[in-house]
Amino acid sequence: MRVKRTKWSIVLAEDDDDHALLIERALEKVADVPVEIRRARSGEEALTLLKELAPDLLLLDLNMPGMTGHEALERIKGDSQLRAVPVAVLTASDRDEDIAKSYGLGGNHFITKPKDRQELERKLQALLRNLPGLRRIHRGSTGAFTTAVSAADRDSTAMSTVLRWVIVVGVLLALYLFGRLSGVF
Repeated sequence: MRVKRTKWSIVLAEDDDDHALLIERALEKVADVPVEIRRARSGEEALTLLKELAPDLLLLDLNMPGMTGHEALERIKGDSQLRAVPVAVLTASDRDEDIAKSYGLGGNHFITKPKDRQELERKLQALLRNLPGLRRIHRGSTGAFTTAVSAADRDSTAMSTVLRWVIVVGVLLALYLFGRLSGVF
């Protein structure tokens, strides 16, 4: 039997005031119960709040002054008391390296900040809906290494783009020559 939740306790590690306000409003809108949000403006402040509050979730930006989000994540998942707190990285980065490193360090979820407010709300609503499952996953950073990598590296992607263009140009040239030789134009 599931116990009905009465509130969410969330630490938001975000140094940008505008982003923090947008995220806080989105959380309050999509949560089916009240949301208690405490904000940290740095990785150090996030660690302090986690130790004080033991929240249901940490939303962690990667680009913060001082201790970066990845450094904070490594410290959190390396601490036996903090490790149980689910960490969702919520950042502007969509780089494969940042995603892989976040999961490799023990992050539970990765969200690239969308440009659209409604998309942010949908992503946060899905995160809250799945949070009980994330709480059961205890990941730590001891001996962690990056395990997620993109199937397509940047060099092979660029080469396949060039190859596609060569094929397109070749087909167009062949059609032109065929048209000229057959008297179509």
